[in-house]
Formats: sequence, structure tokens, C-alpha cells
Amino acid sequence: MELLTQQEKIALASIVRVGDATYFDLMEAESPMFAHQYLTDVKGRIRTKLVQMQCEIEHYDDKFPFDFFEREFCYGHKVPELRNKHMVIHIAQSRSPNSLPSKAEYKHDLTYNNDQLCRQMRFDFLGEQKYVQEPFYGILVFGGRQGKTFCRLQFPEPGYKAVADYIDIPMISLVEKKEETKKFERKKAVLREEFLAHGAKEGAL
Repeated sequence: MELLTQQEKIALASIVRVGDATYFDLMEAESPMFAHQYLTDVKGRIRTKLVQMQCEIEHYDDKFPFDFFEREFCYGHKVPELRNKHMVIHIAQSRSPNSLPSKAEYKHDLTYNNDQLCRQMRFDFLGEQKYVQEPFYGILVFGGRQGKTFCRLQFPEPGYKAVADYIDIPMISLVEKKEETKKFERKKAVLREEFLAHGAKEGAL
């Protein structure tokens, strides 16, 4: 079973590549703004939010290969959620490709979809009585230093104990050709404008 198509891998790589490049550009251009020691923890949050915002922006493309949803929490906090016929995907920053990102209750609960021996089943009481297989739960994790960003789709073990399996997402170059370079820069410009216009207002800063 192919969990991700090549088109889906390219889409995930683009989300991380554009979001991360925009983050490093912003940190360089606005370095005095973020230089204070009290803002150290904010920078990591901004990096994650930029990648998540790029996910939301890219889903408006007619060729975007995933279904896009938003999971909403208390106080209006939202995170993007991607789905295909096999899985649910969230996006988070991690210390390394082999480390799970910070734990949250919703992540913990969804990991039970990944039981490798006995997939969780639920009884569908609508229409014909049958068992319905829950989709796998994946987390698109990213991190690393500028120019050495990693990108991997992790499948946590039930109970959020460790990484059960993963799919590496190659950071496919978007800048090999002149037209692709222009497209990449346009994407960064749109994301930067969106962040500066709405990021502070919605609590990213």
C-alpha cells in the first residue's frame, strides 16, 4: 500500500521548504526585533507557525493533493490538518528526525490509529453494520539549521512512546530553474506578507 504519492511528497516538501526559508529570511531581516533574550522561545514558535501558515496557503492551489481541515482548540487556537485516503497529518517542529515533537492530548489519542498488530476499529452504526478502519496518524516533522532542514513524516507508536515508522520527505529543490526560482520567491513573499499582516494579531508574536 502506497501511503504517499510522489505528488503528495512534493507538496509536503514545498510546505516545509517555503515556510522554513521564510523564517530564516525573517530572522535575518528583523534580527534586532528578535535579539532580546526574552524572545528566544518565541522564535521556535514562529518557525512552526510559518510552516503551518504555508500549509494553509498552499491548499488553495487547485492541484493541492490533500484534503485540508483545521483542528480547533480552546481560545480559538487552530492547527492545520491534512488528510488523504490513508492518513491524517499534522505539522510540528522537532529536535531531530528521530525525535517526536512535543506531546499533546490530541496527538496521543490519534496514535492509537497506528497499532501495527491490531488496527483500531470502530463500529459504524449508520447504514450497514460493518467495521471501519481508522486512518493512520502521521506528523510532518521538520527542524535543523539553516540550509540543513530535515523533513520526515513520522508515525508515532500508540501512546506516543516512540516513532513506530517514518517516511523521509526529500527536500526537493524548487530553485533549479529560473521560473522555479521566481515561483519560490513569490511563495516566500506571500507568506511573509501574510505573517506580518496577521501573525502578531493572532498571537504568533
